[in-house]
Amino acid sequence: MSGVLSPLLRRILKSMFRILIATVLAMILLLLLFQNLLIYHPRPYGFDASARYPFLVPIPYTTAQGRQEAWYLPPSRLPAQPPRHLWVVFSGNGSLALDWVGFLDPPPDPTDGFLLIDYPGYGNCQGHPSPATIQASAEAAFTALAQSLHTQPGVLEKDLNLLCVSIGCAAGLNFAVRHPVDRIILLAPFTSLRDMAQRTVGWPLCWVLLHNFDNRARLRELAARPHPPRVLIFHGDADSLVPIAMGRQLASMFPGMITFHAVPGAGHNTVVSEARPQILAAMRD
Repeated sequence: MSGVLSPLLRRILKSMFRILIATVLAMILLLLLFQNLLIYHPRPYGFDASARYPFLVPIPYTTAQGRQEAWYLPPSRLPAQPPRHLWVVFSGNGSLALDWVGFLDPPPDPTDGFLLIDYPGYGNCQGHPSPATIQASAEAAFTALAQSLHTQPGVLEKDLNLLCVSIGCAAGLNFAVRHPVDRIILLAPFTSLRDMAQRTVGWPLCWVLLHNFDNRARLRELAARPHPPRVLIFHGDADSLVPIAMGRQLASMFPGMITFHAVPGAGHNTVVSEARPQILAAMRD
């Protein structure tokens, strides 16, 4: 009997192994082909933004992805002059640059200016988002803003600050390591996108990730500067998407550079509104 069953058992095990390998390969292929859809949620503006917000200055520019457009909220005092403090603002993966307009009304300081960044594929921007294309777009937007204000990027870097949320924290930190920045406010940051992928698809499929934003690595680069920026992290203790433990871990790496603020009861999508008074106070500091 065993001589009859052994070949049959071997065939069954081989078939099961082939099915397992095929399933794993199919999952890897799907993750490679569609991971953009899992990470980014681009959407266009469904209205004429210039007509709705006449006080904003559109900042058009072009990258390898095509036509792009950022938005500039000038200082309420002397709007035609370069701002005393420039804040570059990076949104989350499901939001747009103009979603910040209400948050910044009124602005924390009448001498502040705000460059509101949309990513490729978002708002009025052509193309597809990725770490490289977002970085290229942010750099081009910063240069285009300097040209719009008839000044040099170095002038805008005299008091350069960042306000970032969620995946925008990673985009902002990628920008920060290329510029002298004074203050960085991070809202609900993750440690790395690979850590987030491991929470979603597990190990080893997390290593299929092609868009590995790494906030730990960027903060290490900033901490190594002779004069590191001041970094503040605000993280909701009810955040079910990016656990507050990730924000705490980033802060614990560099306690001399980073100040951590837990926001009681705030989730991932509400930390901006729940912590608004504290964030604005930190921007005025």
